[in-house]
Amino acid sequence: MRLKALLVSGVTLMAASVGSVAYAQQAALMPLPAAMSTGTGQLLVDGGFTVALAGPADPHLTAAAHTLIQRLAAKTGQFLAGAPVAKGATLTLTVKGVSAAVPAPQEDEAYTLTVTPTGASITAATSIGINRGIATFAQLVANGPQGWAVPAVTIHDQPRFPWRGLLLDVSRHFMPIATVERTIDLMQAVKLNVLHWHLADNQGFRVESKVFPKLHQLGSDGDFYTQDQVRQIIRYAADRGIRVVPEFDMPGHTTAWLVGYPELSSGPGPYTIERHWGVFDPALDPTRDSTYQFLDRLVGEMTALFPDPYFHIGGDEVNGEQWKASPAVQAYMKAHGLKDTAALQALFTTKVQAIVARHGKHAIGWDEIMDGDMPKDVVVQSWRDTESLKKAALAGHAGILSAPYYLDLSWPAGRHYAADPMPGNLPAGLEGLILGGEACAWSERLSPENLDIRLWPRAAVVAEKLWSPKDMTADIPAMYARLDSVADDLAFAGSRHRAANEAMLARVAGPAGVGAIWPLAQAVEPLKDYNRSTQRPDAVQSTPLNRLVDAIPAESAVAREFGLAVDRLIAQPGDTAARTQVRSLLERWQTAETLLAPYRQATPLLAELAGPAAKLTRLAETGLAAADAVATGKPLADRAAAKKALAEAVEPGAELEFAILPAVTRLVKAAP
Repeated sequence: MRLKALLVSGVTLMAASVGSVAYAQQAALMPLPAAMSTGTGQLLVDGGFTVALAGPADPHLTAAAHTLIQRLAAKTGQFLAGAPVAKGATLTLTVKGVSAAVPAPQEDEAYTLTVTPTGASITAATSIGINRGIATFAQLVANGPQGWAVPAVTIHDQPRFPWRGLLLDVSRHFMPIATVERTIDLMQAVKLNVLHWHLADNQGFRVESKVFPKLHQLGSDGDFYTQDQVRQIIRYAADRGIRVVPEFDMPGHTTAWLVGYPELSSGPGPYTIERHWGVFDPALDPTRDSTYQFLDRLVGEMTALFPDPYFHIGGDEVNGEQWKASPAVQAYMKAHGLKDTAALQALFTTKVQAIVARHGKHAIGWDEIMDGDMPKDVVVQSWRDTESLKKAALAGHAGILSAPYYLDLSWPAGRHYAADPMPGNLPAGLEGLILGGEACAWSERLSPENLDIRLWPRAAVVAEKLWSPKDMTADIPAMYARLDSVADDLAFAGSRHRAANEAMLARVAGPAGVGAIWPLAQAVEPLKDYNRSTQRPDAVQSTPLNRLVDAIPAESAVAREFGLAVDRLIAQPGDTAARTQVRSLLERWQTAETLLAPYRQATPLLAELAGPAAKLTRLAETGLAAADAVATGKPLADRAAAKKALAEAVEPGAELEFAILPAVTRLVKAAP
């Protein structure tokens, strides 16, 4: 039986027999495997569960076994054998060859997983495929009448795209080693295979440089990774089958560089680390030979530190203002026939790409680099739109898509899931140039504390788009039906998306207690896109990320369920179950102002929520009146008041938006 047949829709899965262990467990898989057939029975995962290794000895294979054992122990709460056994194991991991010290692009990641009631096996070319197989095996483990078990299955699986990345920005807000390692663990759990490490920007240069030590000494506030720590992360990632690609953005986004080396700039110094967010004027001077001599030595040091064959040079958001203001730069442009600053940047990128190539690496740049005549081995990462990726492919460049996968912008999982990495109408023969994609976690409003709240489980949705066959990733309701189970699994794998949410809400609530803000927390989401910058333009690097907007998930699961119930009520006004669910939630939200009122001046964190709570109460009252009108067929009593409540709910304040507003608006419009 093909997996597609089992996962027709979330409704089908939820309606499956309670005794059908296979249905319930397969519902939690993400990414979906390419092919699966089910057997009879199940394999118990109890205290006697053991793992054995077969094939050539490989320390990466041993590390993969330890990863699985740790994940299963955390998920089941059982004390399992802590190391692989020699024979007679419950699960055998078999490889045909030894993996390299670090993963390479285009690795063979295919695996076969076979589970019977008497034992299980995962076979792959190397430990890379084993890592992908153990991610699936761990997700299949579920608790049932006989305890923890895996259904009898056979899975043949391989990825759709070879490049499945996660960009982690550690410049705006530094992420400690433990946070980076946890992120790598969670990437492994959903089969992501590239950590794009954004290490330098206006707000910080985060890697020790022994050649130019003032880069990290003066440009990091003391928050940087030593070269030994970088090597540690690379080894840690390699054990989990994950590559590490560094990014040193240039010629813009370099203010932190210029603190220690102002002579690199095309404008007068001195410089300080940038504390604000946005696009700034300072840029490296592309007209002086000394700039390229500096970059040659720096790139040489960093390419030696990072073994991956790709090296990201950024190239985005250069406004050219500093170049326009420099008489020396303008004279250079005139002498060399450069018509504008875009042409000057293209010249810079060409020279830097040549430096990167001399050090044995392939350059990657954001899609602005296409303005010049780039060598074909430069990879284009598209952050502005999918068309940029298509343009790059038509020009002969390999490409990576990030535009629809910005996790920090708080879009719903369904929006990420609806975006496919393969551009439409791409001429035949160019498909191979689309390497895959990357989810992005830019950290202007991310900290080590709330990072997981923004990344997980939504990053798993992007991982599935990049791994699973295209025809398996079109059903958004089915994806949501699996997402809660995947979120559970990720929590067992180490994600703090729930634990951090609970701790941060408790801090916000303070003397009021979480119950006083819980209705509001369930009804709102952070402002989307870059609208937080509009509401809070004074935010800087040191602005605390400790408010309700920082603590809540990007998408409210309760609000989504409310919206589905509203749609059922509108479609069938006589649906008493839908009406009951809608009213129950609205009545809860109606209490928001009353619950918060005694504490609204207790702390600044609570004070800013007084306005949103009052607006939520009025919005809920409007929804209740509209729901009753829809259900009874009687006219809405005060449509003018309803419209007023809807209008004021558009801007709740506190950098929030009401996730329930669209559904309440639909109720009002449907009311007679």
